[in-house]
Amino acid sequence: MIGKFFIVGAISTAVDYIIYSILVYLGVAYYIAIVIGYMTGLVVNFILARKKVFTKGSRFEKLHHEFLAVFGVSILAVGLNILIVWFLAKFGIDYYSGRAVALVVVFFFNYYARKGFIYVA
Repeated sequence: MIGKFFIVGAISTAVDYIIYSILVYLGVAYYIAIVIGYMTGLVVNFILARKKVFTKGSRFEKLHHEFLAVFGVSILAVGLNILIVWFLAKFGIDYYSGRAVALVVVFFFNYYARKGFIYVA
């Protein structure tokens, strides 16, 4: 299951990182670019993960409750992203590289949070 989540994550992360990179290039503050990119990737991820990864269903009866739970996990993940990028920037690591590191950490956070609290294993 984590392999499928990785593929879905790679697709949604590509969407996220491309939007983030474009926004940073255009001069948008990195933390705003993270939020916009991440939330766009979240929608892509939610749709694909429901259909391809967590096929046994959700612990929530209603779709909007499931989405709100995923959104809640994602809010924590965005905060973790920002914290990691900020922390690494303090050591001279650029925003692009810092975000790449943050994406790896947040991938595992997202998977285990969703698997443990939102979806039926």
